[in-house]
Amino acid sequence: MPQLGGFGPRRERLRLKLLNEQRGSALIICYLGPEGTSDLRAISLLKTVDDLEALPMSSVSDVIETVNFTPGCLGIIPLENSTDGELTTNLDKLIFDYDSVLIREEVVLNESIDAFCVDPGVPHTQVLSHPLILDLCSMYIKQQGLTLRHTLSTSEACRIVATDHDSTLVALAPPIVGESYGLELVSNAVMDVPDIRTKYVMIGREVAAPTGDDRTSIVITPTSDRVGFLAEVSKIFAANRVNMNQILSRPLSAKLGNYCFLVVFEGHVSDPPISAMFAELLALDASVKLLGSYPRWRGSEVSTPSTCLPRGGVDTGSEMQDKLALFAPAQAMSPRAARH
Repeated sequence: MPQLGGFGPRRERLRLKLLNEQRGSALIICYLGPEGTSDLRAISLLKTVDDLEALPMSSVSDVIETVNFTPGCLGIIPLENSTDGELTTNLDKLIFDYDSVLIREEVVLNESIDAFCVDPGVPHTQVLSHPLILDLCSMYIKQQGLTLRHTLSTSEACRIVATDHDSTLVALAPPIVGESYGLELVSNAVMDVPDIRTKYVMIGREVAAPTGDDRTSIVITPTSDRVGFLAEVSKIFAANRVNMNQILSRPLSAKLGNYCFLVVFEGHVSDPPISAMFAELLALDASVKLLGSYPRWRGSEVSTPSTCLPRGGVDTGSEMQDKLALFAPAQAMSPRAARH
């Protein structure tokens, strides 16, 4: 497997170009390293490409930039997870920073977290893992009275526990990671939530071929902020019988008071109804950026960790006092009234 080494971004892109030319059929796919991260495991879920060689990189920016400037190179990046929702930093890079990067496939990685050590019979005093994992396992950590130690990844946590051979250390990691380092299981399913689901997208410089069960992502930017713009957009989608799956707004610092809208919907960019819809959207005096067309993921979707519906919601079957509270909720006293 090629390693990133000490190359700068420009030299690394040149090296990738030469590697692609030398390897012929093998495709290089870049991911956020080091080796053993969740990003690398997500590559195994891809179905539209095979014969891939994974290349670790030091940041998501490096992954996207390399794909943008290197024809024939692919990348994989996370865009959403079940605990934080949309990863806006990564999403913003695709929307604002690059013009040649397109989403080609989406997958959802579903993982649980176990506790691993070198000797289960020895009392443990310190726990190692990625900060996000430590936060998601707070109840287990508190019950065990463990002190925290942050690592760059769950793989690094397991490597430290295995190489230091310190019996007082515990690593929190997915089962496949702990087992790969030959560690002993202390406790399984130690997270406060059932699992972690992360949506990854494979990026390239082309859209995927249509499959008949696809999704498309676009960014719509109105030239001015005006009342009813989203209603007009929704009307165009409905008129062309295109089903929206997601809409997300992002404020624009380049034009204060204005927004752009990420819209994910069913269908492929080559479908006639979508081509007609694009023409109507442009007629709204708005710009449209294509972020990709790709096969719809048919596994488990990213969802909130809560198993309950939103508390305090009101529907037609609710009690009358709850309905009244919806239309006339209790109001805090204004500071001026409170002083008098």
